[in-house]
Amino acid sequence: MVSNQKAVIIFLIVFFLSVLFLAPGAAEAARVSTGDSLTIGAGETVDGDLYLFGETVTISGTVLGDAVVFANEAIIDGSVTGSLLVFAQTVRISGDVGGTIRGGANTISFQGTSGRDLVMGANTISITGSIGQDFFGAANSSTVTGSVGRNIQAAMDRLVIDAPVGGDISAVVNDLIFSSRAMVDGKVTYTSENEATVNNQAVIQGVIKRLDPPDKAVFVSPTRSAWSFIRPVLSLLAVALLLALLFPGLTGGTARTIKERPGLSIGSGALIVFVAPIAALILLITVIGIPISVLSMLLYIVLIYLTRVFAGYFLVLMALERFNKRLHPVWTTLIGVLVLALLIKIPYIGWLIHLAAVLFAAGAFILYLTGKKEEIVAVADPISE
Repeated sequence: MVSNQKAVIIFLIVFFLSVLFLAPGAAEAARVSTGDSLTIGAGETVDGDLYLFGETVTISGTVLGDAVVFANEAIIDGSVTGSLLVFAQTVRISGDVGGTIRGGANTISFQGTSGRDLVMGANTISITGSIGQDFFGAANSSTVTGSVGRNIQAAMDRLVIDAPVGGDISAVVNDLIFSSRAMVDGKVTYTSENEATVNNQAVIQGVIKRLDPPDKAVFVSPTRSAWSFIRPVLSLLAVALLLALLFPGLTGGTARTIKERPGLSIGSGALIVFVAPIAALILLITVIGIPISVLSMLLYIVLIYLTRVFAGYFLVLMALERFNKRLHPVWTTLIGVLVLALLIKIPYIGWLIHLAAVLFAAGAFILYLTGKKEEIVAVADPISE
């Protein structure tokens, strides 16, 4: 059994190394950069797609294509002719984006223009810029003081409309507020326990319809709901226990890599998560590449599954270090799986936590493997001596 585990690790190393080195070459026009502080200057033009992974990323120049940004702080005050995908702790967009803006953060400030949609998930979303088409938002609170060309679809605790909206509004909210500057050309349909607050100067052309929140107890049996949560967690706990027993250094090493190299971890993770499936599909074109493609996707699925173990371990490890406490690695692993499973279930932001966990853990896992291959093999086969 140990030898099989070794084989899996070797295949993971070979496959993901090939993806990291070969995938950028598949799109020669793309520019990929990683580092602590990355900047596209005001006078700089990138002819093609741009991928930036770092602690602080600033795009003040012009990108003639799509831009993908993963960072702790992202500042986009230049021009992106294509679409923008951005994930960061803090996102500030004051430039012009020709296509759709997608992403997530803790705090998002949108002051620029989007030629198409704005699709964002965050704790707070501030919109003072212009959205060409639709706004799709999931947040704790959002204030819209910039114009929206078409519709708004939102799920949040508090939504304030203080600008023109060219179409309909559909929202699941606690508080919905229309200020004196609100102008809605279509209808408003919202699900809430509270009536919307509508300023007497607000203009809403269509009808305003409030829907009562559904009683979850009516539709879902508590026992069934609990089991639907517990069953996948139990299976992951079993896998985490085996991993902790067979490879005691692997989970901890991955967690330490997240702590020590967060920017490179999320950058590498983004390449793996988003590029690896494309590389596997390309391999399907040739007959000889079909077995490799199938194996690659199987290993990809295994890695994505295991990221929750690594990310959960990291969360508990950081908490223990903060309070100067220690636990056996097995307990740290099991508690971490439970903690992350609960965090993922948080409404509105759970999917962001899950995505961050996958990206950080996947990248850190590969970085740790490539840097510590000999150490991992030794740990994986403790009876070889």
